[in-house]
Amino acid sequence: MEQIPPARRVIRLFPDHGHHWPLWENSTPTWDVGYTTTPETYGLSGELAEDLAGWYAFWEEHCDPFEGWDTDENRQRWLRDREWVAERLRSEVDAFADVVFE
Repeated sequence: MEQIPPARRVIRLFPDHGHHWPLWENSTPTWDVGYTTTPETYGLSGELAEDLAGWYAFWEEHCDPFEGWDTDENRQRWLRDREWVAERLRSEVDAFADVVFE
């Protein structure tokens, strides 16, 4: 079957323990990208890939899956960085995708 991307793809940005990239996309009947994606899936720059990895690593270090954030300061920093990373992601994929937070 031919792979035909949707007119406008949607990249979901959120971290999840066990997956080292906070990038997700739902497949469609004609576009099987799997569920988890990587910077290579979207042709992202090396700089943005490094920043996404750092943003994820900060979350993994400071946000316990059961206890939550270690400090509110770290949570606030992570949220600020999320806005910055998301804007950069949007600028790199603007031609073919939208970016949403989850």
